[in-house]
Amino acid sequence: MQDITDGIKARLNSIDPDAVAKSMMTGIETATSARWEAAVARAAALPDGIRPEKLNALSASFARELAAVGAAAGMAAATPLVGTGASLMAATVELSWFTARAGDLILTIAALHGRPAPTVDERKAWVMAVLIFGSTARQGLTGVANELGAGLSDVNPSKLSIATLRAANNMMSRLVVRRYGTRRGVIALGTALPLGIGAVVGAGANYVAINKLARQADLFFSRLPYSSIDATSTELKP
Repeated sequence: MQDITDGIKARLNSIDPDAVAKSMMTGIETATSARWEAAVARAAALPDGIRPEKLNALSASFARELAAVGAAAGMAAATPLVGTGASLMAATVELSWFTARAGDLILTIAALHGRPAPTVDERKAWVMAVLIFGSTARQGLTGVANELGAGLSDVNPSKLSIATLRAANNMMSRLVVRRYGTRRGVIALGTALPLGIGAVVGAGANYVAINKLARQADLFFSRLPYSSIDATSTELKP
């Protein structure tokens, strides 16, 4: 047990926070900038049924995929020839992949809720709000907008200019590193554990995380006003 504890401490000291932050934001940018059409197609291809049934099928598919990816990253640490640096690199790559696929999941659920074609800024706000705030994503996004002087009782994108929404996204990009990044960083560290433990941690943690994320995204979009960005609205200043 002491050896495992010492291994965790050694890997913790080896983590480059900037690399982890860049990895997460790369995943978010990848999902939100060019994958909306794929999300719409994925939502349309789900089996017939009511939305909860479609959501279950979607989350089960993503959970299986990401559990396998987490296990693969963990297996790297179990290989005797793979050192600490290489196993941490594998964990960082897995973090980027997980974050991008989490964004794909969130956007697919947005499409499942019948959202109109959103701007890239809207997609980014949706994804980061769910990743950061989880089940309180709607309230969290409202709070971020209010910190910028929006004065909203509830989040409604039509009351925000594009400039203000981008400012909110910039604020959330810092929050995503501190909040979501902390949770995922611990899991990424866990996948780097030796003796095959990382494979178990990575698979199990990813499976649970994706199912939880799907429920949180469904709650977010079920309560988010159906509106898009009004490019002619008055810019709100912080």
